[in-house]
Amino acid sequence: MEGQVLTQTPAVSRSDSASTRERRLPDWRGLWYGPFLWSALGCLVLAAISAAVLPTVPSYDPWAWISWGREVIDPHLSFAISGGPSWKPLPVMFTTVWALFGSAAAPTLWVITARAGGLLGIVAAYLLASRLIRGPRWAKVAAGLIAGAGIVITQAWWDEMFRGTSEPMLIATALWAVLAHLDGRRGWAFSLGVATSLIRPEAWPLIIVYAAWLWWKEPRLRVLVVLGLFSIPFFWFVPPWVGSGQPFLAAVHAEEYNGDLGKHPLFTVLGRGVDIQLLPVLLAGVVAVAFAWFDKPRDRLLLALAGGTLVWWVIVVGMTLDGYPGLERFYLPAAGMTCVLAGVGIVRLGLLGARVVPRRRGATAVAIGLTAVLVAITIPFVGGRINQAGAEEKIASQAVTRLDQMTAAVAAVGGHHGVFPCKSSFAAVNHSVQTALAWKLHVTLGRVGTSMRHQGVMFVGPHDSIDGIEPPIDPRLTQKQLIAHVGAWKMYRMTAPNSDYRCVGR
Repeated sequence: MEGQVLTQTPAVSRSDSASTRERRLPDWRGLWYGPFLWSALGCLVLAAISAAVLPTVPSYDPWAWISWGREVIDPHLSFAISGGPSWKPLPVMFTTVWALFGSAAAPTLWVITARAGGLLGIVAAYLLASRLIRGPRWAKVAAGLIAGAGIVITQAWWDEMFRGTSEPMLIATALWAVLAHLDGRRGWAFSLGVATSLIRPEAWPLIIVYAAWLWWKEPRLRVLVVLGLFSIPFFWFVPPWVGSGQPFLAAVHAEEYNGDLGKHPLFTVLGRGVDIQLLPVLLAGVVAVAFAWFDKPRDRLLLALAGGTLVWWVIVVGMTLDGYPGLERFYLPAAGMTCVLAGVGIVRLGLLGARVVPRRRGATAVAIGLTAVLVAITIPFVGGRINQAGAEEKIASQAVTRLDQMTAAVAAVGGHHGVFPCKSSFAAVNHSVQTALAWKLHVTLGRVGTSMRHQGVMFVGPHDSIDGIEPPIDPRLTQKQLIAHVGAWKMYRMTAPNSDYRCVGR
């Protein structure tokens, strides 16, 4: 119409408006890391099945973590982490959640978690070794299988798996952190590195270096980096401070245990680093590093992984010389990566030998055959580890029986109230089952000793690898009265002459 001003609004397509909405919404896709999450789900299922068909009982340290988890949520218990093993933050995070499911379920749920972590380490070793091989499909599969098998025959891996310790989980967090980085999931890689740092302090220098790299390369992750780095000292030092008044209690406990290092700690700890994996596995890992160095161009990724493994060794040795126990299991992340490198080294040797065959089909057969021969050469070294693994099922079965008898023994002396009629009452037991008895009696670890240093009730089991040494008795406690006998357990009322017996249990 004449004199009327017409205003035309630019057309907005549906696709443009949709893309605008997508930009406004947070991108949650970065939180999904399929390989890890699906692998974790599968390993959890397998671990749950194992708990149903195999003997399932925690060992000394896991019972402490389970007890501390209960103390966090139980209003009738104080949070007191003295009187047990060294504090480890990540396991207690899990056990605190599992404590919500009740006393009957919490121990089994933790063992399932630890076993799932161990299986995740095997999966990670397979995937990482397969990725590091430049070659045909069969070579990738062979390298992965060799790496996974190397994890399984790592020293004491079966024992750690059966009894719910955190060390197999340590391999998983370390190797999956590397895989996540290679997959471009840097947030996942950092988070898994933090998880590793919440199990072993040896990971701290490495995660700090990675955090600095992320700060520079991935500005979008800076909030995560700050929170992750803050969480490490917070969870290592604040709970011990609250629970004992000593923020550095974990370090104190570690230094108090000398680790049987002998007169030459350096040679002892180096020997343990070599012994934790089979010698052929270690040599094959060195072969892989040699291939990476002489490749044209050099395989920088493999060399970096080998360098990280060496750094872990240096940290363990350095901490040992500084007064820490230097146990074999401290090397486990390095041993896990060595198994990965060994898978690569053995397959690369097979591929190298096949180069002399002119025909392609024949070369493949030769390479596979040589790889099989190299694996077969390691079999004589594997026998001892396989026998050790086979014995673990029997030991775990005995531990289950002993724990069931302990449960009956606790009931025979009147349970918690029978043993602890007063807040000052005391009990003692064989060293290796102190934490389990504290769980059964529903008390903090400090109220159950590994020596009979006060009047109270003494539980005595066999002196073996399951229960450990019997509790030494204070010479003042000369009056010993047998009050119950259940299975392998004997319970005594230990008192001193002319003392007040009112707070001494049954």
